[in-house]
Amino acid sequence: MRCPSGIKVPTIISTARSDKGFLLVATLALLSVLTLLGTTAALLTRTDTKISGNFRSTQAALQVAMGGVERAKELLRQENTSSSDPASFSDELANGTRHGANTTLDGYTPSTDDQPIVSGTLNLVSYSAYLTNDSVDGTSNTADSNGRVMITSVATGPNNSKAIVQTVVGVFTMPLTPGPGALYSKDSVYLSGSSIIISGTNACDPSASLPPVYTLDPATTVLNGSPQLSGNPSTPQHGNVDIDIASYVEARKDFATTILTADTGNATFGSSSNYVTVYSDATQQGDGELRLNNVTGHGILAIKGDLQLSGNINWNGLILVTGVIRSSGGGSNSKNIMGQIYSGMSLLGDSTVTGSVTVGYDGCKVTQAIEGQPLRVRSWKQIY
Repeated sequence: MRCPSGIKVPTIISTARSDKGFLLVATLALLSVLTLLGTTAALLTRTDTKISGNFRSTQAALQVAMGGVERAKELLRQENTSSSDPASFSDELANGTRHGANTTLDGYTPSTDDQPIVSGTLNLVSYSAYLTNDSVDGTSNTADSNGRVMITSVATGPNNSKAIVQTVVGVFTMPLTPGPGALYSKDSVYLSGSSIIISGTNACDPSASLPPVYTLDPATTVLNGSPQLSGNPSTPQHGNVDIDIASYVEARKDFATTILTADTGNATFGSSSNYVTVYSDATQQGDGELRLNNVTGHGILAIKGDLQLSGNINWNGLILVTGVIRSSGGGSNSKNIMGQIYSGMSLLGDSTVTGSVTVGYDGCKVTQAIEGQPLRVRSWKQIY
């Protein structure tokens, strides 16, 4: 049988059937490809989700480990403050409750029997912070020679997450404490008026008294109007004791409880039971000087630049100034500094003290100001 065009009917049917088979194969192939793509996408999504989950767990463990270090630092600071030797960590390292069955401080290892200084759980992540000596003294040594120890914080959480952080911390010290004088200055000091009283007699231990004023050569102390000076000896002294005041001021910046960015008046900082740190970069102001008026404080006052005391001032502890100190105001505006003052040098002139000013050396308040400082981080690393 032939179509009018001359093409055989069986040929047409065969061609149609051949096309149907091709379409079927093509459709199956496309479905296979789509299925493979869908499966691959699902696997990738599941893998990404798992990776993201593991990353979150790892980061959570790291954050908790770092938090463990911070908590251990504060507990260690409190323990150190009340120890027999706050300038070192020997008492804390020798604490028998932190040693395991072998009575030796081994340092952290996965099989350590040492007891943690602090432990806990936060957001399903457990942590333990261990105290050992630093590598300079040897981690198993219980005698601290440099005022530094190492806190190892280990955190474990879901999905086998784990983080280990080792932080070396140190105490804030001033090697020259008690210092060469109640008032130390790298620049010359001008004392004018009989209402000025500067005493180097230690209020809490008279046997450990200091000169009233000490200046770094060639600076001198100039007296006008018969200021009242006392101490051991009772006259101003001078010499070559050069104290790096700038480094001490800079070190307090990161630990300041209060940062002053402008002249301040009618303020109270800290208390007799809470010594704080107040920091100011006065060089950022137009005249490079911070002016305090009617201020009471306990702790460390650290000033980068010059300091002017006006109005009624009462400070207990340490005053560290990289520049010079000036006082202003009449006799009714009393200024009482019980502790110690360290001042540096300024292009604007020398330290000038006038009006009703009392500076009395008090070693106990100086010690309390120093011991109340947070532990300083010397180095930090994460162990993988």
